Amino acid sequence: MKKAYHFLYNIAALLLAGILMSYTAGGDKKPYNPVKVYLGNSNYTGGLIAKNVFDSLIRQGIKARDSAGNNVPILGFTFSYGERNLYEDANGRPVVMTDYLSEYCPGDTLSPSFQMFIFRDNRTKHGDTVYFDKIKFRNAAGAVTNTEKMRFVLTK
Repeated sequence: MKKAYHFLYNIAALLLAGILMSYTAGGDKKPYNPVKVYLGNSNYTGGLIAKNVFDSLIRQGIKARDSAGNNVPILGFTFSYGERNLYEDANGRPVVMTDYLSEYCPGDTLSPSFQMFIFRDNRTKHGDTVYFDKIKFRNAAGAVTNTEKMRFVLTK
């Protein structure tokens, strides 16, 4: 009887170990995505960028290229803009705060409302932050996939 319990105990321990190993093996790896997204026809993928360079490249939209350098059509993305402004707190002291605007943009260019905000009103200034999230494209298998996000901080 003891041998039967030891045998069942060993089988259960092996099954548990196998299950735990399958969950931990590669569970924290991100899937390889061969498509990179760039601001306009440049090699900018994020980081610090001069305001005038950003203003000229954003007119071109965002572009995606695969590892072979071929253009990949973008289906849409979420554009968010963090605009830093000077306000007064309750005691009358100046405080810099950030206002966030966000909108989904179909295709690879900004929506008309953000185009007016950036191009006509010329609201971009150094210190502002720009986010491109949930950038969608169709992969080679035909499935809609998200690619990495981009974040830019505008400088002088």
